Amino acid sequence: MPVINLIEQELQHRQRLERRIRLLGLIWFSLMALGGAGWAVLILYAGALQLQRARMEEEIIRLTPTMRAVQQTQLQLNALQPKISTLRAARQETGRWRSILQHLSQHTPPSCYLVSVEFGKRNDPKKPMEIVIKGIASNQQAVGDFMLRLNQHPDLEKVRLDYTQERSMTDEAISAVEFQITAEVKGTATPQSTGGGARGS
Repeated sequence: MPVINLIEQELQHRQRLERRIRLLGLIWFSLMALGGAGWAVLILYAGALQLQRARMEEEIIRLTPTMRAVQQTQLQLNALQPKISTLRAARQETGRWRSILQHLSQHTPPSCYLVSVEFGKRNDPKKPMEIVIKGIASNQQAVGDFMLRLNQHPDLEKVRLDYTQERSMTDEAISAVEFQITAEVKGTATPQSTGGGARGS
């Protein structure tokens, strides 16, 4: 009986070893399968990256002429920028003078007749441009009314009367008032540089 028990124990021990060996084999096989799957995923991902890179390079090659055209257009725009700025400034000035002339045509009193209008007069570049208006009115009150109407224009300021002079008309025995009015045009003064300070000796 003791011999049989030893054999049975040895058989049980072998069975346990075989189960462990099978379990280790299964684990090893699972690890190998996982490793293979990981390598397969990495290879597929690398292939996808290569394909994407190839497509991007093709897109860059396809867009290169367009990018060069855009750069050329940008260079042309940069070269034209001074002319564009000049044209914008000229359009702004033209709009300002048109607005002033329209104001004169609509708001000159009926008893005033304009003889001349001089634009852009400037004695000092640091001061705004002036508009000088010469005309003839039936009386002094019409001249004052005209000055009040000039003050209402948003681009004019410091409207002043230079002189008035009564004169008789040659053909008729009536008198009229000859006048000259000067006004400054807002926003036309040359900007002064802020770098000039007083120097100490």
